[in-house]
This record gives sequence, structure tokens and C-alpha cells, in this order.
Amino acid sequence: MIKEINHTCGKLNEKLGISIPLPNPGKETLKTTSVCHFVVGAGLVAAGVVFSSKWCAVLGGIGIISSIVLHQESNGGNDEP
Repeated sequence: MIKEINHTCGKLNEKLGISIPLPNPGKETLKTTSVCHFVVGAGLVAAGVVFSSKWCAVLGGIGIISSIVLHQESNGGNDEP
């Protein structure tokens, strides 16, 4: 998924005549980021429960979903033939 987004953005950069280098994170970077997102997301969900804050719990849920997506991306994703 990241490669596809980088490819699309690269085409757009060429059409606009600009040169912006896009990051291409490795597997270890994606795994580390996945763990960080999970920890922060779980903390936000816990804080949302303790303080009765719906927004905090929703943001925590989004963080956990993000960690799952990043983990799948680090394992090769499901878009490879």
C-alpha cells in the first residue's frame, strides 16, 4: 500500500514539476511504528474509559486500528501477488 501511494504521489510530483523525496520505510521501521501506535492507542482507550471521554476512546481506537494496518503492511500486506 505504501509503495502504491508513493508511486501515485511521484506521478503527481512529475506532472506538477516538483521534486519531493518520499520516504520508503523498511520492515523494522513499520514494526516499531506499529508497536508505538498500539501503546498510545491502548493508553488513550484506557484514559477514555477512566475519564469518561468518548473522544479520547475514539482516538485510541483509531490508533489501535492504525497499528493493525501497519503490522499487516510490515508483513508484506495482502496486495502482493
